[in-house]
Amino acid sequence: MSLKNIFSELTEGLDKLDQDREKILKISRGIVRDCSVAIKNTHRKEFEQYQEKIKNIKTNHEKLLILINENPGTFFKFLKTPEQEYVEAVVFYSLILNKEIPTAHELNVYPLHYLLGIADVIGELRRYALDNIRNSQIDDLNHILENMDEIYSELFSIDYPSGLTQDLRHKTDQARVIIEKTRGDISISLQMNDLKKCIQNRVK
Repeated sequence: MSLKNIFSELTEGLDKLDQDREKILKISRGIVRDCSVAIKNTHRKEFEQYQEKIKNIKTNHEKLLILINENPGTFFKFLKTPEQEYVEAVVFYSLILNKEIPTAHELNVYPLHYLLGIADVIGELRRYALDNIRNSQIDDLNHILENMDEIYSELFSIDYPSGLTQDLRHKTDQARVIIEKTRGDISISLQMNDLKKCIQNRVK
């Protein structure tokens, strides 16, 4: 085969890879965007809208996997962010509604991406706790903190080289800081609520 034909064949292959890459990036951006909306739906207790978004996310995730599995060596790196966001949205929703948390296998996501996504849930739980504090809803605060502590405890037990777990250790360290800040905020809120009750009782 001549060099011209060899290069023509290689170019065709690269053109196909480039086209698939563009499709992957488009789907990935859509998943990340929908996950952000789904998380907001959970915060706002818009659970029907959440279910609609998650259904769409699941469909697009399946399309993404098909494209990536055609050339995993080239495209696997594009799976990390959308799968993390997918896991974060689903686990956050499950914890807020006290539902069973789906496994990595059930979501059909890579195990490390699952762990990284769960680590990000702690930030959303803090945001949810602060929203409750602002709205004077204190009943669930200790339960939220317990969920945060449990996630951190499980993440901390994952002790493998960073070459294998990537930025999981960094996310775990950040989670500890977030939890301590939240613990302080919740403690102050509960103390203020007790003080308010005492004042009201004395007035009576």
